[in-house]
Amino acid sequence: MAGSNCALAVEVFEKPKKYEGRIARKNGSRKLYLDFFYHSVRVEKSTGLDDTPANRRKAEKLLEILLEQKKMGTLEFAKVFPGASDEEKEFHTRLEGGEYAPDARGVTFGSYVQRWYDAVWQNFPSHTKREDYRSVIDYWLVPYFGTKSFFHITGVEMQKFLASLKHRGGAKDGQPLSRNRMLNVLQVFKTIWHDAMEEHRWNLPDPCRLLKRHLPKKKKKVVEVFRFAEWSAIIEAMEPHYRPVAKLMVLTGMIASEIAALKKSHIREGYLYVEQSIVRGEESDELKTMYRERRIPLTKAIAEILEDAASKASGEYLFTMQNGMTFTAERFQRRVWVKALKQAGVKYRKPYTTRHTFAAWALAIRTDQNRLVNLMGHASKQMIYEVYGRYVEGLEQDRLRILSYFGRDFKKGR
Repeated sequence: MAGSNCALAVEVFEKPKKYEGRIARKNGSRKLYLDFFYHSVRVEKSTGLDDTPANRRKAEKLLEILLEQKKMGTLEFAKVFPGASDEEKEFHTRLEGGEYAPDARGVTFGSYVQRWYDAVWQNFPSHTKREDYRSVIDYWLVPYFGTKSFFHITGVEMQKFLASLKHRGGAKDGQPLSRNRMLNVLQVFKTIWHDAMEEHRWNLPDPCRLLKRHLPKKKKKVVEVFRFAEWSAIIEAMEPHYRPVAKLMVLTGMIASEIAALKKSHIREGYLYVEQSIVRGEESDELKTMYRERRIPLTKAIAEILEDAASKASGEYLFTMQNGMTFTAERFQRRVWVKALKQAGVKYRKPYTTRHTFAAWALAIRTDQNRLVNLMGHASKQMIYEVYGRYVEGLEQDRLRILSYFGRDFKKGR
């Protein structure tokens, strides 16, 4: 029987003295409808039968059975009316003492996401995470999966989806997304998929379980660092207001989002404590990993930058944009960094290169690797050995200038 939630404008064929239920017909329709009350709610559902004497008898018999089941407490609404809305089926099943889970064939990804936004997404504590998820969902997931039911989202369908993940516009128009971007998109999909499985107690095969073989091959990570002459040229070309920030990045291995969150209270007992970050204007107590929360000894070079910043700061933050707005990594890169490298005639590299440069320079002046692990906030020496170690030999000729830049007290450590 097909479900219907429409109000009835009816012609009554049977009306018992004590109203329990009736067979009715809508104006303009030839179909017969069941009309009865269940759990104090009026239920009006089509039988799917045309209005003929024979079908009317069938409908009356069906109504009689339903009313008897209702009386005995054995009526299972969701089974009798599979075409009813999920809200109706959940409501009646709960009052029947059961638990209702909609069929995965009847729930589309798009319809679930709309409810998921209200129930889950809006409760993410991080504004940045919410916006990142929404961007992926609205740009990649819903356009592809929106009308597909969860039952029909299979491993084969996911392979087709991966093949569709290509740049739309720009210099890379039509080229596949990078492996990392694909993984980010899949992570959002997996979050929604597993929430749906949990909420509705479905036991569908994970469509992502065999996708790794279909992802682009992982590219070998190539890490670049600045030579000392390049860095000097960049600092010289940079707007004076932002030079202390750039210098601090190379002197500490801190990234711009960590420096953006530095407060006067983070300088204490001879150390600079790295405890927070600001990403897209939002302060967070969570850094990239648990190891990134660290303390950096105040060398003379670092202390001079921080003391000068503290004396000029009008608020709690040590660094701001030149117009007084909150310092953010995004604005720094877009408005300051790009311009400085161009004017310096230095090949463009992201601001994150300063972190790689700090590590490579520290190795070039023979800094203890265990100490460097702590200064950078790594979990182990693996990253130091595998990524940064290869650059030590190329920087040997800059060693004395690097040592002077860091200061000999950097080598002493604590």
